[in-house]
Amino acid sequence: MTSPQDPSDAGQPRQGMRIGEILLERGLLSEQQVFEITQAQKKQPLPFGVLAERMFDVTLESIEQAWIEQYHRFTGTLDLSTVSFDTEALKLINRRQAWQFEILPVRFEADGQLLIAASRSRLARAVTFAARRIDQEVFLRISESDQLRAFLRQHFPMPEVSEELLEQARRLAG
Repeated sequence: MTSPQDPSDAGQPRQGMRIGEILLERGLLSEQQVFEITQAQKKQPLPFGVLAERMFDVTLESIEQAWIEQYHRFTGTLDLSTVSFDTEALKLINRRQAWQFEILPVRFEADGQLLIAASRSRLARAVTFAARRIDQEVFLRISESDQLRAFLRQHFPMPEVSEELLEQARRLAG
């Protein structure tokens, strides 16, 4: 993980928020439903999202979005203009992977973790990709999408990837 002295962490929130609180905040569950799910968890050690889906028909997409929000609130936003890039880290993925998953390896941390910037919209896919394809422990941080794409163009240039093409892909992805 990044250290508190890291300038990219300056002013970033580190508060924990539970998925149930986020679903409540978004109007997808009531306080009573959150309570019922937490009571059910005492009987069945299942993730909150699984029970929310089963008990109250909360969609998988809503649960995924709540998880992304929870993760983002905990880790904060990584400002790529404040970090230095490690060329060895950048070599771990190719251009297609960088653009497909909207990820950008940044550097190796002191504890050996690979810090990777990711877009909020592709975070779930980035986590899956990193778990399956990168042979070391990674720490993903969300970066602002436009800034991330600018840095992807710099480190993994693909002239054929235009803003119009990216927008079209986002619309098709839903």
